[in-house]
Amino acid sequence: MLAYVAIALLSYLIGALPVAYLVVKLLTGRDLRRLGTGNVGVMNAVRHAGLPAGMLAFLGEGSKGIGALSVARVLAGTPEAYSLAGIMAFIGVNWPVFTGFHGGRGTTLAVFIAVILLWQVVVVLGVLWLVMYRLRHDNFFATRVNIIALPFVTAMLVWATGASWSYVTLALAGALVALLRHRRETDDHYLAVAEHLVDR
Repeated sequence: MLAYVAIALLSYLIGALPVAYLVVKLLTGRDLRRLGTGNVGVMNAVRHAGLPAGMLAFLGEGSKGIGALSVARVLAGTPEAYSLAGIMAFIGVNWPVFTGFHGGRGTTLAVFIAVILLWQVVVVLGVLWLVMYRLRHDNFFATRVNIIALPFVTAMLVWATGASWSYVTLALAGALVALLRHRRETDDHYLAVAEHLVDR
């Protein structure tokens, strides 16, 4: 029990590390929380500090997922521990204590965790996103469909591959958090496309 408590706490703190915020602050001196959508994430960093800053933020955010899973492996090494670490890291990204609970949406961290635990999820959802985007040409809509589909796709793949059913719990928790945070007016990709169309 103590190991799982430690995993939960450490994974939250790892997820809460405001990598994108720090990268933008160090490179530009600006506060990412007060720029664009206010999301402390990769896409907002790209929009307001450039692609190099965004790439640094991307690698840092992804590394947080690897770090949380590494903690789970060292302290417990069970699928349940990995799922707990993923959930808590994702919560940490969205509501980080270090920046007044003002965070990003955790997309990059979620992708890294999914690749490590059940990579097929990324492939299926990637194809689904492309199909939905081709149908509607609306990133927000395609992303919303992906969020809703995540637990169902994960359950299907767990059944097909024999992976741990605890990963479905992780996917369901991630989808619920994502739905809470995913709004059109704060969707970085949607606004970036909208700005590009206006510029043209």
